[in-house]
Amino acid sequence: KMAATTQISAAEWQALAQKRVVFGHQSVGQNILDGMQFLASKAGVNLPIVKSRSPVASGGINHFFVFENEKPFSKLADFASALEGGAGQGADIALVKFCYLDFNGNSNAKEIAEQYIATLDRLSQKFPSTTFVAVTAPLTVAQTGPKAWVKRLLGRVPSGYADNAVRNEFNDLLRAHYQKGRLFDLAKIETEGAGAYEYQGRSIQVLNPALTYDDGHLNSQGGQIVAARLVKILLEVG
Repeated sequence: KMAATTQISAAEWQALAQKRVVFGHQSVGQNILDGMQFLASKAGVNLPIVKSRSPVASGGINHFFVFENEKPFSKLADFASALEGGAGQGADIALVKFCYLDFNGNSNAKEIAEQYIATLDRLSQKFPSTTFVAVTAPLTVAQTGPKAWVKRLLGRVPSGYADNAVRNEFNDLLRAHYQKGRLFDLAKIETEGAGAYEYQGRSIQVLNPALTYDDGHLNSQGGQIVAARLVKILLEVG
C-alpha cells in the first residue's frame, strides 16, 4: 500500500518560495529536493532550489552536502561551520538530515541523538530568528523472502534489521525531544505501508520497498511523497 502525495495549493507554493530555507543533507535529501522541484514545476511555480553554502537570497532553498557519510559527528560539525560561515545568515528555517549510511548495527544511537540535539540547540541560540527543524534518519528495506530465510537458517540476521533498529532508536529519541512542528518525521513517512517487522522482540520501522529503487534511496514517487509532506512542515514552522 502506497502513501498518497499530499496536495499543495498554488498559494502554499508561493508562500514557500518566499521563505529562506537552508538544508544540509546527503543523497536521500537530493531525492526529496528533486521531488520538490518536480512538484513545484508541475504546479507552475518557480521555487529556487540552489546548491550553495552562501546566505539564501530573497527566498527559496539553499542546500549542500554535509560530509561525510558514515561519520555522523563530522556532518554535524560541517553543518554548524557552514551556517556560521554565512549559510545561516537571514535563514528562516534550517534543517540537517543524516543518511541511512550514518547508522549500522554497532552505532551508539543515544550518543548521536544527544550530539544532534546539542548542535541544533547551540545553533538556535546563535541564530535566534531561524527555526531549526530536526529530521529523523531515513530507513532501509528489510530483507525478506528466500535469501532472508537462508540467512536465518545459518544463524545470521537478514539485512535491514539490526541497522534499522539503531535508526529507530535515534528517531525515537528525536521524537521524544522535539514536539510536533520542530520535527520532520521522514522515517514515519518512509515506513507507511511497509507492514510489521520485528527485531529482537521489538517492532521496528523499515522503508516501504515501493518507495525505493535500491533499498535505501527514494524513487521518484517516494521523493515526491516525502517532498510534499516537507513543504507542509516548512509552511507550519516558518
